[in-house]
Amino acid sequence: MRTLFKFILLTAFIYGGWYIWKNYEIPAWYKTVKEAVDAKNTKGALVWPKRKGEIQQKDPRGFYIKNCIFTPDNITIAKGEKITWYNQDSVDRQVIGDVFDSSLINPGKSYSKIFYETGTFDFSCEGEAGKGQITVK
Repeated sequence: MRTLFKFILLTAFIYGGWYIWKNYEIPAWYKTVKEAVDAKNTKGALVWPKRKGEIQQKDPRGFYIKNCIFTPDNITIAKGEKITWYNQDSVDRQVIGDVFDSSLINPGKSYSKIFYETGTFDFSCEGEAGKGQITVK
């Protein structure tokens, strides 16, 4: 009975460690905690790790996809600039435009495109309600 309990406890620890490593940004979290401890900032050492796929900083030249809605819904850029679409949904998304197709963007991942021609380019989320626009000057 004692051996069975130890086996179940060991299995739970292994599974818990695997789950945390798979779903959380442990290396970035460790670096943050190490920097806080080195700076003797104990409050900074109590930071919880972020889930994988959480985007830490807003990209002013990017679209964020959530429930097939783009935020923001339009951006104006200069010729030769790169635009990135970030998938914040829990399912794969595809951005389809007049002159491009992102293929599937996995949850937490992104797709980027550089626009070399001027004009206005419309795009949508897999043909669903979410629509967006890029104006290249």
